[in-house]
Amino acid sequence: MSAVPEKEPVGVADPAQPPEGQAPTPLAEPATAAPAPATDTPPNDDTTNKLAPQQQQEQPLTADSVPTDAKREADLQSAERDKETVEEFQYLLEKSQHLFSGLSDLPEIGSKYWQPHFQRTFEVYTKLWKFQNQHRLLLENPVHYGLKRWEVGEIASKIGQLYYRYYLRTSETNYLHEAFVFYDAIRERNYFRGELSMKNSALMIKKLRYYARFIVVCLQMNSTGMMLQLLEEVKSLVEVYATVFNPVDKMEWALVVKEMALFMQAVCGPVPVDDAGATLPASYRLVPRRGRVEKEPKFRLQEALVVGNRPTQIKFSELTLDMYYVLQMLEREPNVNPMGAAPSEGAVSAEPSATGISEPVRSPDMLESASSVQEPNADATRSDSTEIKPKEKTEDTDRATRRPNPHKYVLYQPTVSQVLVYLANAFREIGDQGCVLLYLSSDGSRIDSETSHGYVGGIATSRRGQGDSTHDRTTDLLINTVHPADLVPFTRKPLFLIVESSCSSTYSNMPNLFNQPMLALLSPTMYPIHMNSGIYTFFLHSPLVAFCALSQITTMDAIRWAHVDRLFGEFEDCVWEFVSQVSDTRVRRFFGDDFLRQIVVRHVVCCVVLGMHREFTRKEHLPQASPELFAQIAEEAELIRKARAIIDECGVAEMYRLEESVGSPAPVTDSGLST
Repeated sequence: MSAVPEKEPVGVADPAQPPEGQAPTPLAEPATAAPAPATDTPPNDDTTNKLAPQQQQEQPLTADSVPTDAKREADLQSAERDKETVEEFQYLLEKSQHLFSGLSDLPEIGSKYWQPHFQRTFEVYTKLWKFQNQHRLLLENPVHYGLKRWEVGEIASKIGQLYYRYYLRTSETNYLHEAFVFYDAIRERNYFRGELSMKNSALMIKKLRYYARFIVVCLQMNSTGMMLQLLEEVKSLVEVYATVFNPVDKMEWALVVKEMALFMQAVCGPVPVDDAGATLPASYRLVPRRGRVEKEPKFRLQEALVVGNRPTQIKFSELTLDMYYVLQMLEREPNVNPMGAAPSEGAVSAEPSATGISEPVRSPDMLESASSVQEPNADATRSDSTEIKPKEKTEDTDRATRRPNPHKYVLYQPTVSQVLVYLANAFREIGDQGCVLLYLSSDGSRIDSETSHGYVGGIATSRRGQGDSTHDRTTDLLINTVHPADLVPFTRKPLFLIVESSCSSTYSNMPNLFNQPMLALLSPTMYPIHMNSGIYTFFLHSPLVAFCALSQITTMDAIRWAHVDRLFGEFEDCVWEFVSQVSDTRVRRFFGDDFLRQIVVRHVVCCVVLGMHREFTRKEHLPQASPELFAQIAEEAELIRKARAIIDECGVAEMYRLEESVGSPAPVTDSGLST
């Protein structure tokens, strides 16, 4: 596993906290002062030459011509002010570096432990960014400080990283967009230029790290065009880096670029293109649809734990393809206003500013407002600042604009103890009307034992930190596996389980000992067709794109694509009409949450489509649920007709059984726990 090399830690003592600041404003580029206009030279005649000495003698003495104590005092005061300005900048820079380096030491669990540190870091970086903006000309003067352009870019990059890390902690896509704004402006204004002319390998490394982080942000935002551009640029940079500097880590960077390319190909490859070769648009995050259960009590998915442990699956930055799909699935589509509309609080405007970057509106729970920052002598025809007007924060507007994505923990190749610790913390954080979602994607681990007491296998976990094991293989599997019995204590509160594994069936028929809502959606244990990701997870992520990949559809004109997308929307709405009528009141509580309702609907869509496919003929090829409430729904004639309409529209009838009914998967009897 390779990772992008980390930044150099800066160990600076923690001085007193500066005054409370505001959210950092998007980048403002320094502007150069316009040259003074030239004056006309008077005619050089004799009269002028004769009068010149007399006029020169009659001119009064000024402070510029004769040094005085007042002049010297003014110069000293100006120099002292300049010195204080530089010292204030150095203080803010050191304070920001100290706080930023402390972010890596914060615990992943417990927001009351890490949120105050993030708040202080935001405040200091806000003040630092505004301060260097206001005093850029002085700080760039080599006599005073000699601020380099790449140093400004590094500050902006740290702010982008700060927003992205906060997005990972809160799951709010507003902060992801803020990170994109800063990263995009760094590239647009080329802050990290000059690494070759200065023969500065350290600056080149900073630039490469910036590109890697920017690509991750674009990946999360599904910005395909920007990702491809950045990939080509970073490939060229890595080649230049290896040729010019011949560093010891050139192979690491080559591997990073290879991982980027493979992951982008895996993400973008299944999406069909139009006749011109452009990728067709698709929605991957939650899209609101009709069909809310009004009679059920208010119920919300609050915590999600996403576990990925597939060493052979394509990954980038400790994110496998399955994990990436689930993260997208557990977020709402950002609010984008129509052209010309004012952005609402907590939303992100799609309208470009004069700089060509989006103008974000910061979420009210971070910082209340940000004032506009204008550089001195800036060109009036092109503003490099973005104005965010202060907004009153009231209870009504806060409730109306809140977009509660579930908080997510993302674990790549965790140990059993890590899974249980994070699950226990998620269990502790949810309220009375909350729910925990656990997604497990891993290789299977099955134990053959007659006295297993429920520990019959499940998903395999990492063995990191255990050293050389002296146990036999069966004991190792038993220890390093998340068994169904391991999850029983967490069913004291509502638990929604999704398993993508060859041993997913071991989680069927888990006992509901505490009479709480519990639902397990389980992938097929065998796929007759190979894909880069789990086909079941792919359908939960995007049924439209998954269907095209399953049907080997690579091209489609835009009009037909829009029509097929509409047919899938109608298909999901029809599925919901049947799903909403299930009789299990405990399972029905899950339908009160938009995310869980959409996941259940897409589970049924997957059952219908795979059941009609000619390659999926065995019970191991079909998903199942526990309790199994949806197998009969997948056989409804109305749903079969909806699926046939999509198949006919795409012209792939030869790959599906159109004249046969969908058979329900046979029950699985190898569960390790009895009810």
